[in-house]
Amino acid sequence: MKYDIEEIRAKLHRGQLEGIGERLEEDIGGILTRAGIYFRIFHRAKTPLSIARKLEKGGYGFGENEKKLQDLVGLRVVVYYQDDMNIVRSILEETFCRVGKWSETDTTEEEFKASKRNGVFRIPDEYQRIYNGDIRCVPADLTFEVQLRTISFEGWHEIEHDMRYKSPHGEEFWKNNGDLSRTLNCVLANLELCDWSTITVFDRLAYYHYEEKNWEMMLKGKFRLRFDVKPLAPELIAFLDNNVDVAYCLYRCTRDRVIYALLREGNYDKLTYNLLVKVANEAVASYDSKTQRRLAKLCGELLKEEKMPPAERADLIPMDVTPNFQLNVVLTHHPDAELHQEFMAAVQMIGVWAQSRFHNIATDIPTAPVDYELHAAGYNLQILGDVSLGFYRLSLDYVDMARKGVIWRTNVSIERSERIRMKVQCDYCHPPDRLIRESFAKPRFVDEIFRKIGYEDVIPMSLKPGKVHNLKDVEKLSEFIAEPGRNLPVIVAVEDEEEERQINIARLAETVGTYAHVFQLDKKAVPLMTEASDYTEEELLGSVWVTFRDGEDKFYTKEMIADSRFDFNKYAFDRGNVYEKAFRHKLVRLIKEKNC
Repeated sequence: MKYDIEEIRAKLHRGQLEGIGERLEEDIGGILTRAGIYFRIFHRAKTPLSIARKLEKGGYGFGENEKKLQDLVGLRVVVYYQDDMNIVRSILEETFCRVGKWSETDTTEEEFKASKRNGVFRIPDEYQRIYNGDIRCVPADLTFEVQLRTISFEGWHEIEHDMRYKSPHGEEFWKNNGDLSRTLNCVLANLELCDWSTITVFDRLAYYHYEEKNWEMMLKGKFRLRFDVKPLAPELIAFLDNNVDVAYCLYRCTRDRVIYALLREGNYDKLTYNLLVKVANEAVASYDSKTQRRLAKLCGELLKEEKMPPAERADLIPMDVTPNFQLNVVLTHHPDAELHQEFMAAVQMIGVWAQSRFHNIATDIPTAPVDYELHAAGYNLQILGDVSLGFYRLSLDYVDMARKGVIWRTNVSIERSERIRMKVQCDYCHPPDRLIRESFAKPRFVDEIFRKIGYEDVIPMSLKPGKVHNLKDVEKLSEFIAEPGRNLPVIVAVEDEEEERQINIARLAETVGTYAHVFQLDKKAVPLMTEASDYTEEELLGSVWVTFRDGEDKFYTKEMIADSRFDFNKYAFDRGNVYEKAFRHKLVRLIKEKNC
């Protein structure tokens, strides 16, 4: 390619462009919401690959007469009614600094094309100031593009781009099938008819309600705005009943002028029918001034009563803390290694992990047990350490850039005495009234220390299931389960007669082997287990048995495992035993929650 994708990725800072797009979406959406328009709005920042591919096309370059990329940030505004296209266009032109002309569908009376309007605007200075990417690596402007669509044509544009204009097969896709291409255009004609017909239906409905003196429904049908549930005041209904000429003038008010007048009326929180009558009366309608003043006074009194008091500043409240991962283990001591060396190695792995997490924030994070502090906006890191005492503690927290209002915290401590003990606690903090979908993941150093040093919880931890074949193995397992010094849960999966139905115990051990003990009981040893438990041989075959530190047991028969289901089934169309994946998912979550 002419432009290097990795260079674009490094210099353009797509994350910041996404942030600009998000702010623009909020700004535009807020204005359209105040206007009462029905709409949907989306934003995106162009990916490095998409930028490179677009620049491969002719005409783009750094020359004076060459084109510049103008849609690094793009927004799409989808309106429900066709006449809102012009209104939104005018709102955008009044709000932002337009660059060039609008790109619009050019049609004749004998053809149909998808209706669209694309406009380019300058990214406001206040947003440019917080952007520190370097766009000089590509011929591009700091502008954003807005695409206007009706909801009828929104889906159509996706189909047309994918199956016609952006088809990888080019013109060959439709070659010798002109009749089918024409049929597709017939669908397009129907969409245009839908847009026109929808407005016509509501205009006629509004006139019907005008004739029937249903004033509130007349206003709804005529202006088609997102009104608050508060009904038209009885006083206004009575006024319009006694002044039908005023009602007729309100009916005749042009929709776009009323919407612009609403936007100029800055002092309101909700769009009500009372407010619309006030605005239309003062700014758009035309009848005798005496009647106009009477209606203005009545509207003023009504709106004064319904005006909400200014919102008080919200008090700061404590955030909820939800445990995400916890581990309390002893590090394995190898006879041919010094305890001090193992302690320093574990500290270094944690320090390197902290460096990788904060590599864009700080470059001086130590990998040895020394005191260190870092406090930056949204990021805190504190390390306390002493080599001679064999002590190390790290506390780290940072703001989640993807989930609003979420802070992740990690606390880890290592203490060296006769052995080395490590404790890890990971939490996420969030507003108490906000539902957060957590992202469960162990810190990387947990697995790295396990691979290079190892963990023990009375016995060594393992990413492979321990095998239980005979009476001696069963006795050892029973003794271990009863061991009071054990911290972590024990999982025993029993082999099934039907191999295709049994749980993937190897995969389970790989997942939880650093914070749970996993064993596989040979089906030949099942009769021995029946003597040590209250379960029958039939119940034990294919079952899973979990024992926690406090002695609590969970026992799942193979029928219970087969009945496992995902609440949100991402594997619905996967081959294999989906119930088995669902059970493992459930078991991992249970163990994690009990550990926490």
